Amino acid sequence: MPGKRILILDGFRFIAITAVLFYHLTSPYVAHYPHTDFLFHVFKFGYLGVYFFFMISGFVINYTLENTSNLVYFLRNRFARLFPAMLLCSLITFLVAGALTKPQDITGAHQVRNFLPSLTFTNPALWTLFTGKTFHWINGSYWSLWVELQFYILAAVIYYAGKQHFLRNFIVAAVLISVFKDFPNLAGAAHPGIMYWWRTSTEIFNLTFNICWFCFGIYFYQLFKGLPFGIRHLRSYGWLAIALCLALDLHNFYENSGDMLICCILMCLLFLLMIYRKSALAGLENRVVTYIGKISYSIYLVHEVAGLLLINSYSRYLGPFAFLSPFLVILMVIVFAAVSFKFYESKIVEWLRGRVRSPAMNK
Repeated sequence: MPGKRILILDGFRFIAITAVLFYHLTSPYVAHYPHTDFLFHVFKFGYLGVYFFFMISGFVINYTLENTSNLVYFLRNRFARLFPAMLLCSLITFLVAGALTKPQDITGAHQVRNFLPSLTFTNPALWTLFTGKTFHWINGSYWSLWVELQFYILAAVIYYAGKQHFLRNFIVAAVLISVFKDFPNLAGAAHPGIMYWWRTSTEIFNLTFNICWFCFGIYFYQLFKGLPFGIRHLRSYGWLAIALCLALDLHNFYENSGDMLICCILMCLLFLLMIYRKSALAGLENRVVTYIGKISYSIYLVHEVAGLLLINSYSRYLGPFAFLSPFLVILMVIVFAAVSFKFYESKIVEWLRGRVRSPAMNK
C-alpha cells in the first residue's frame, strides 16, 4: 500500500479521535465543569468517531490479512499491537481514579478485578456470567475494543478458511450476524427461554450491532485495490444488503438516525476521495495531523475517565476560563500519548512483533 495512503488513514484517525475526545470531554451529562452547553451541542455527534474507527479497521484489517501468512501470526500481531498500550492506560486510569474519586463514584476504575476484561479485551458480561461476580471495564470506552476483537477473529477465520472467496463469505456472514439481533421481530413471539438466550447472546456478542461499519471499510479497501463493482457483479448486491442492514440499524437502534445517516455518508465520502481524488485530502497528510492519528490508540484508551476526573477536580481553579479545561486536558492526553508511543509502546510492540516474525501492517 503506498505510504501516502497510510498517511491519509492516519488523517482519518485524527478526525475520529478528535470527535471522540470532544464528545466525551464536553458532555454535560458526565462532566460538570462550569460552562454552558454550547460545546456539547457542537460535538454532540462526536461519538460517531468510534464508528469511523470501525470503518478504518475494516480497511486496514483486510490489508493486514492479505499480508500475514496465517491465523496464528495475525492474532499474535494484533496482540502485540494492542496489549502494551492497554496495560499502561488501564493502570493509569486505575491510579487516577483512586487518587481523585471515591470507589462508589466510578466503580469500574476502582476494582482490581476489572483489569481482567480490560487486559483481555473481552466483555465484562462474560466474566460476570462465568464467575457470578460483577465485572466492568476500567474505562467505559474500552467497549469498542471487544467489538474490534470479535471482528478480528471473524475476519481472520473466514479469510484463512478460503482466501479466494473471502469477500463473498464475509458478506454472507455479516448479513446473517447483522439480522440476528432482529430475531424477535422476524420470528414473532418466542419461548421465554429462547428470548433470554437471544438477549444475553446479543448483549455479550455485540458485533451484531456494529459489523456493518467494518464491512464498509472492507468494501473501500476492495475499491482501493481496483476490484470492480457494478450491476453485473454479484458482490455489489451483497454490499447493497449491508447498506440496507446499516440503514435498518440506524432506524431501529439509534436516536437521531437521520443525522447519523448524514455522518455515515460523510465518512464514506472521505474514503471515496481517498481512493479517487486524494489531492482533495492533502490537509489530512499534515505532519501534526498524521502524528496525532498515529498515536490515537493510546489517546483513546486514556482520555475518558482520567480526562473527566481532571476536569471535574481542577477546572474550578481556572475561574472564568474553566471552559478551556477540555482543551487543556486534550493537550495533556496528546503529550502523554506521544511520550508513551516513543519511549514505551513502539519499543514493546517492536520487540513483541520481532518474536512473532510475520509481516503485518502497523495499524
